[in-house]
Amino acid sequence: MKGLLLTNYYLIHRSFLMYTALAIVISAVIFYFADPSFYRIIAMLIILLMAMPALEVIKLESKTGYDKYVLTLPISRKNVVQSHYVFYFLIVVIGTTLSYGVFSMYSLISKSAVENIVNIVSFGTFIVLFAGALAYPLLYVFGAEKSDGIVLGGGMGGLFVAIALQGVVGYIVEILAASSLPIASSLHVPILYTLFGVGMYIASYFIALSIYRKREF
Repeated sequence: MKGLLLTNYYLIHRSFLMYTALAIVISAVIFYFADPSFYRIIAMLIILLMAMPALEVIKLESKTGYDKYVLTLPISRKNVVQSHYVFYFLIVVIGTTLSYGVFSMYSLISKSAVENIVNIVSFGTFIVLFAGALAYPLLYVFGAEKSDGIVLGGGMGGLFVAIALQGVVGYIVEILAASSLPIASSLHVPILYTLFGVGMYIASYFIALSIYRKREF
């Protein structure tokens, strides 16, 4: 698994660093010109831009022929799928951490505290996790040739689902607020979005694994 993860990183490390720098620059520009209503978009863009190269791994594997070569190694197809999902998840975690750092830095520089940073970033994290959950099974079905459209569709799909879930999350938060659970009320929303995102991502993994095992090269 470690070898597969390192291979994934070396395939996209240059574009990963480039997109990371781009995410920081774009977020700084939006912070300068926009108002707080754009904070969720900033958080989503930072994480999404950093995660996009991870979704390009399958495309690069196809171009180089590595997707066929890897199946000749003493590893299972399950290991290959796991490496894609684990790698993407790690990139999302890094993007989420960077997003927190950017918002914290902005609060220090502007001397204007950003309220509910955890809620803002968790919203972006959910969108990007859902984008990956939607993209990987489709990439295994339609192939790397359709990757650009699939990645774009995954991001848009994550945004729409996140917006649609706001009502459900709000309803569950009301129930939790009335309960005696020892969880701070400010953490209800980010915990719920994180649980929904991780749950969908895990479900996507099993769907993708089933597809990949039946795939013919």
